[in-house]
Amino acid sequence: MAEINIKGEIISPGTVKGTLCFVNFKGDPPAYKDNLSHRDVSREISRFEEEADSVTNELIEAVRILKKDSLFEEAGIIKTHILMLEDAEFRKRVHEKIKVGRLAAEIAVEHVLREMVVVLENSENMLFAQRAADLKDIGMRLRKKLAKEDSAIFYELFKDAKDPVLAVKELLPSLVLEAKVRGVRAFIVERGTSFSHAAILAKSFGLPALRIENLYSLGARNNNKVLIDAMNGIMLIDPSEEDINDVAMLRQEAHSLGDKTQLPVKLWMNIVDPLQIKEEDLKDTEGIGLYRTECLFMENREDFPTEDEQFVIYLSLFEKCRDHQVTIRTLDIGGDKILPYFSFGPQENPYLGFRAHRIYRFHPEIFITQARAILRAGLEVSDLRILYPMIETVDDLWFMQGLLEKAMHSLKNEGIKYKEDFKQGILVEVPSAVWNLRELLNYIDFASLGTNDLFQYFFAVDRNNANVYSAYQPESPVALQMLRDIVDITKELNKPMSICGEIASDINFLPLLVGLGFDNLSIDFHAISAVRRRLLSLDASECRKLAQECLKTTRADRVKAILDEFNSFSQKAKVTHLMDDSESIDPICKMIVHAEGNKLMVVRGNKKYYFCCKYCRDRFIKNGT
Repeated sequence: MAEINIKGEIISPGTVKGTLCFVNFKGDPPAYKDNLSHRDVSREISRFEEEADSVTNELIEAVRILKKDSLFEEAGIIKTHILMLEDAEFRKRVHEKIKVGRLAAEIAVEHVLREMVVVLENSENMLFAQRAADLKDIGMRLRKKLAKEDSAIFYELFKDAKDPVLAVKELLPSLVLEAKVRGVRAFIVERGTSFSHAAILAKSFGLPALRIENLYSLGARNNNKVLIDAMNGIMLIDPSEEDINDVAMLRQEAHSLGDKTQLPVKLWMNIVDPLQIKEEDLKDTEGIGLYRTECLFMENREDFPTEDEQFVIYLSLFEKCRDHQVTIRTLDIGGDKILPYFSFGPQENPYLGFRAHRIYRFHPEIFITQARAILRAGLEVSDLRILYPMIETVDDLWFMQGLLEKAMHSLKNEGIKYKEDFKQGILVEVPSAVWNLRELLNYIDFASLGTNDLFQYFFAVDRNNANVYSAYQPESPVALQMLRDIVDITKELNKPMSICGEIASDINFLPLLVGLGFDNLSIDFHAISAVRRRLLSLDASECRKLAQECLKTTRADRVKAILDEFNSFSQKAKVTHLMDDSESIDPICKMIVHAEGNKLMVVRGNKKYYFCCKYCRDRFIKNGT
């Protein structure tokens, strides 16, 4: 069977091969029920309330699991669904539909959510429009609950497929969560954007996704082998061995140890649990750039883990990384990272409240216990780096270093051996630390840049709030100037600086980071392949020109346009050789156009040229190109 190449829009990056599996999630409501008696009305309302509470409890558990893995933004997404389900106005509207229309609970939910979805989808605000998918997700969950369906029904559709690639009309968060534990390799969708909540989840779990128009016209290709290239925006149906080998080779190149010297920056790995990695995973990186220790504390349900419990976990990591550098971030609880066994007191704004070192002013023993465990286990690793989060001033740094000294003295007095040669650093994630960076660097060995929180505090915006998310602008010229200043100061003082926020793994933002002068990127382990591959395609001198051009602008939308042009040019250069025989490139505007059935064609010699419109065709003829 001939290979078919289909272009698509990248929703979540990555490359995989698998089996195409169409999943029909139309979400049609069950048969209409009318003439409900008053008793039936009461029963339907009770049934709705019971199942809505059941879905809420499932989501609460999903939030707990995500937080356990330190996926706090992803947990925040699911929390918005909980808030929607618990909304009194939503439940009141469903009750009214049941009472007035004598509707079954399923129908009432369908009607209410459909009305809300229409309003959102017709909104001119892109973020509001994207939230429509969240409402659809809630509707799907409720319908399945009310109909007593099991989520395994969705699994039955592809359980026998090898490496399933799901084709669905729209990517929904619950679908991504379910797919994560069912062995799904990738998604093909007909609608949605890379900014949707479901897309964010897919990126976090390392699941590639492409958006393809008229997806269901490919229904006849169900169960066919496919190659998803969500780096270049292409799906190949029945790919040739040559194409599979080409992608495998690119992935191998992106992972090979020898390519380290060809990268414009060094790559480091972020982890939340030592069990995430194996020793062989380290060959693709310089080491562990950030170990978020909160997972260990959030796993415990009754009390803080003891020194020995922590020691065992840290030792398991250090033994895997004996010859690598390991950066371990000390406990950073607070904000949305809460513990069931510790009260944070009254907080109207947790993100500006009791967090990280501020807690140790009241409970220094929490830090000292962790520090003792780290230093004891640290004997097994050659290069240990201890990272202090949320440092705002030199006083905060001295406070933390003083606590570390106490931990060391206690170990020495007890005759316990510990790691004495280690480095200390700070996580730059508040504006005051940037303003005071030059002085802070005098007292530390290295620094890491936490852009997630830094931009949130810099712009005074909650990036998880859809109403104000547009104010969260890493591409703003003023933010770029801040990043450039940070790089300049650290290089002037010869102090290593890594960047460990989300933008470090954003393949569209990477050229700008390289151009600004960052030498070290620390990213989640599942993003290593995609980031390495993108870095291999970059020319450092071109990236520096890009950064200079962006720094000269005064508007974020202009920076976006410059980045889009830079990245789209690179993308087009890569995908031309993968076009299907039925496609061609307009020689004037460089658009990819249909060749088959295209009447806008010119023959020159033995070659046929196809065009998108008469304007391009006439220009081609006039220019005699």
